[in-house]
Amino acid sequence: MARFRNQFALLIFQLAVELLVIAGALPHVKAEEKPLAEELTHLPAVEPDRALETFHFEKGFSLELVAAEPLVSDPVDACFDENGRMYVAEFHAYPYAAEKEKIIPAGTKRAESGIIRMLEDTDGDGKVDRSSIFADGLDWPVSVAPYRGGIFVIDPPDLYYLKDTDGDGKADVRETVFTDLGRNNIQGIANNLKWGLDNRIYVASSSNGGAIRHRDEKETFSARGDWSFDPKSESVRRETGGIQFGHSMDDWGDRFLCSNSVHAMHVVWKDKYLSRNPFVTVTSPTRSIAKEGGAAPVFRRSPLEPWRVVRTKRRNADPAFKWLPDTERVAGGFFTSAAGITIYRGAAYPEEFQGNLFVSDVGSNLIHRKTLTPNRATFLAVRADENTELVASTDTWFRPVNYVNAPDGSLYVLDMYRDTIEHPISIPPDIRALLNLENGNDRGRIYRLVSPDMKRFSVKRLGDASIAELVEELAAPNSWNRETAQRLLWERQDPASIPLVEQLLQTTPVALGRLHALYTLQGLGALTPQHVLFALKDANPGVRRHAIELSEPFLSENPELAEVVLSYLTDDDDFRVRFQATLALSWMNDKQMLQGLFDVAKKGENDSDLQSAFLLSIADQGARFSELLIQDDELRQRPGSQALLEKIAEIVGSRPERPAQAAMLKTIADARTPDDWRGPLLRQLGQGLTRSGSSFQRLTEELPANSPEHIEVVKLFENASETALDESGSAQSRKAALQLLAIAPWSVSQTAFRSLLEPQVTQEAQLDALDALGDVQDPLAAELLVASWRSLTPASRSAATKVFLSKLNWTERLLKALEEGTIKARDLDRTLFPNLLKHPNSNVRERSAKVLVNEANPDRQLVLEQYQPALNLSGDRQRGHQVYLKNCAMCHRLGNEGFQVGPDLVSVQNKIPADLLTAILDPNRESQLNFLSFTIATQSGQVHSGIIAAETAGSVTLRRAEAKEDVILRSQIDELISSGQSLMPEGLEKQLSQQDVADVIEFIRTLSSAENKQTPQ
Repeated sequence: MARFRNQFALLIFQLAVELLVIAGALPHVKAEEKPLAEELTHLPAVEPDRALETFHFEKGFSLELVAAEPLVSDPVDACFDENGRMYVAEFHAYPYAAEKEKIIPAGTKRAESGIIRMLEDTDGDGKVDRSSIFADGLDWPVSVAPYRGGIFVIDPPDLYYLKDTDGDGKADVRETVFTDLGRNNIQGIANNLKWGLDNRIYVASSSNGGAIRHRDEKETFSARGDWSFDPKSESVRRETGGIQFGHSMDDWGDRFLCSNSVHAMHVVWKDKYLSRNPFVTVTSPTRSIAKEGGAAPVFRRSPLEPWRVVRTKRRNADPAFKWLPDTERVAGGFFTSAAGITIYRGAAYPEEFQGNLFVSDVGSNLIHRKTLTPNRATFLAVRADENTELVASTDTWFRPVNYVNAPDGSLYVLDMYRDTIEHPISIPPDIRALLNLENGNDRGRIYRLVSPDMKRFSVKRLGDASIAELVEELAAPNSWNRETAQRLLWERQDPASIPLVEQLLQTTPVALGRLHALYTLQGLGALTPQHVLFALKDANPGVRRHAIELSEPFLSENPELAEVVLSYLTDDDDFRVRFQATLALSWMNDKQMLQGLFDVAKKGENDSDLQSAFLLSIADQGARFSELLIQDDELRQRPGSQALLEKIAEIVGSRPERPAQAAMLKTIADARTPDDWRGPLLRQLGQGLTRSGSSFQRLTEELPANSPEHIEVVKLFENASETALDESGSAQSRKAALQLLAIAPWSVSQTAFRSLLEPQVTQEAQLDALDALGDVQDPLAAELLVASWRSLTPASRSAATKVFLSKLNWTERLLKALEEGTIKARDLDRTLFPNLLKHPNSNVRERSAKVLVNEANPDRQLVLEQYQPALNLSGDRQRGHQVYLKNCAMCHRLGNEGFQVGPDLVSVQNKIPADLLTAILDPNRESQLNFLSFTIATQSGQVHSGIIAAETAGSVTLRRAEAKEDVILRSQIDELISSGQSLMPEGLEKQLSQQDVADVIEFIRTLSSAENKQTPQ
């Protein structure tokens, strides 16, 4: 023991001295440079019998070793069957794909190396004493879930069902249930199969997605976002998600996800509600809930791996970097590799730990814990262990990638135990060439996390339990017992269980027992309106909330049940109950739905999520509700009614019902509609029409010329023209007028737009006009841009180029002008070249390559080399702030400045200057998957580009510069293409000098916590 500790202390001391020399805190003794291979000192693995000595714990916790190599290796997921046997997915191929990849051209030879291992504790001492291979010959086995005596296994590109039918402990059934799961990125594959309350298995799809096929069917299911399936019918359903490696549910069915740098996220919006009204845009269906922010600080106790030290030494040895604070001399100290988010749901730990959120930062060798507090429609997750971590190891090989709520009531920790866990692309090639990134693929550990005063539950063999015994387990304190009992009752489908479950619903004092009784009845096909009515009166708000959701299929045919649900819209003290009742409105008949909508609107609760629930529920009744609102004096005069009607007008315009759109026009023209509401309402209606592939002109052509609606529309457009050209008017009113003119017939609006593109017009007014032109559909407007080009300033030309690129036929007009020489390629905004060179239309790409042949500079490495001197310049943070505001703020947020499109600046603050230089000038070298740019071409010829901000069954939302969002209905999508490139454009060297780069790097590196803080607006 003493020898081990002394060796480890010596290693820590050596690394500390080396880092101090790098930083300039100690004198650097000049010597011959060591070969790189000698600098990559190897940190040895710690054998299982010494592993527990490396851990530091808080709150009296400890770990117990359940299994280690050779009994298990590379564990990334595990599940327990009904008899307590553990099935473990062993992912030996990580981090390489079997196929050749761009990053590793030679590929690797570890195809079919994956294993599903079955572990058993035969003597009940809490340690595994029997290990057997249940299935082998798998490529990337990454998740397992029990079903009918077998297991489902995710092994991209396949999802298998495996079962042992002859009792030899090895699977002899292997059915391919789904195939074509994405394999593009080994860190972005589908993962974490989890049983839900609704008797479905949920899949965290991560970032790869895929066009998934069921068995031998030709039809595919797009898995962008998470999905679930019914294990019996194998029917698939889209779910909200699509984050990364991590997926968990709490006792009440709320889902939690994580990504590398956003370590705690909550699924606020189920896809089934988003798809009820795909014409509604909901911001952030998944939401970061950590009080400290997504990329929060972590407190590691392990030394930096030598390869990290070498990389840092290489970049920091220059005296120009002496100013860096100690905490920022190396990459570390923040969440960068969050994984395995899990809600503890057992009953073994004291109450203060029940329902806690556990998540790892595997690169920092630690386990982080948070407490969860309800926060309106979501949660607030707060660090539970101040300035430390619940579990942290000094061993750099400790890689806690996942967790499992175990049958004994504790939390099991799955330690992949690897020398290196990073994706190969994150390591410089020359260093990577000297590392064995597979080192440790024959090792792995599974621990039991032990709390103070822990109750140790004996593991019940529920596979042998009677129906009555299983029903009793539905109210057990331990989540594994409840979930397994419900699953087995659902699998057996025995009618004799129904009266026993009904009795439990009515008699058990355990709220979670009543919850599981409801979903068991649903799974047995025995749930009735009477059961739901009973549960709606429950004292527990969680049971009431789920009763409302379970009432949905009955509401349209059961007015009595609907009236009870309506009463919860305004009368229940619990926000989540009111929220759920609002979501349920769209299942009611039109009369009761409108009644409920009025009740919610009159209560006037100021909450954005509740308003979104309201809009999702309005379905095809938007025009009718708007008419009733205008007729109601009290509601019309209530603050917020205009903003609500504007959103409804856009929804009505987006929907296909032409009579509703005409009715909305009639409401706008109604004498009771305030005059200052008419223009904004008309504009939103027009934007909705454009989104649906229609136009305002088509709608107005169907109106009689002498109708009140037509007369009012003409009047509004005439007033808008006057306002737009009124130089004495406010910029805000002129901009609003231009936005209204954008939906007007071109014959009506062209005079105003032509006048505003004259050189005598202020730049602000000209840019507003160009911004509005982007919404004009008539191709004659593109001719105006070409004709006006010579008199446009550089800023206006950049804006005009974006307008050209917004529609295919306009882009073709730009190319024609370039080919004819009317517009010169040198006059275009170079950052927009990729939009042309990688356009979804092949003809555009070919023509662009010809006209831009001498303009683009694709050699990013050359640019980086040319800008290396910037790293030696002294930066000025005040000048850097101005560089940020001019060039970066449109996509990067800092406190209350800028827009949230790309990563927050705080998330990159700990990068060293060389990394920041690369990120600025070569943004595609290490671009994150969630910031890749996508292009959507619509059937009407519009072209939209941006990152995918949200997806539902009915629409895709792209977010672009200045956080502007385009919602495209799936029915209007002609083509959706990933550019494979970051949304951040290449070519910023055309706008930034070396000094500018030095200044902005200095600004980012010296940000204060006050600047990072976002304050309410």
